[in-house]
Amino acid sequence: MSVFTLHLQSATQYARIEGVESFVARDASGAFGLLAGAERMMTVLGYGLARFRGAGGAWHYLALPGGLAYFVDGEL
Repeated sequence: MSVFTLHLQSATQYARIEGVESFVARDASGAFGLLAGAERMMTVLGYGLARFRGAGGAWHYLALPGGLAYFVDGEL
């Protein structure tokens, strides 16, 4: 399966996560998921949980106070 890079950034921290297979979150239209190879997209994330799955198959959860998701050229 193809993978992409996830960049997580706050006002005080930054993390780069390689080898992400899937990302699932919620925006104003409801829940959505991203896979590697998706078209360019941008959305405002809602308050709540998001999750991503690495190449190992385990899900990792993120508590989000909101944010911006921008996916382009294999990077989110």
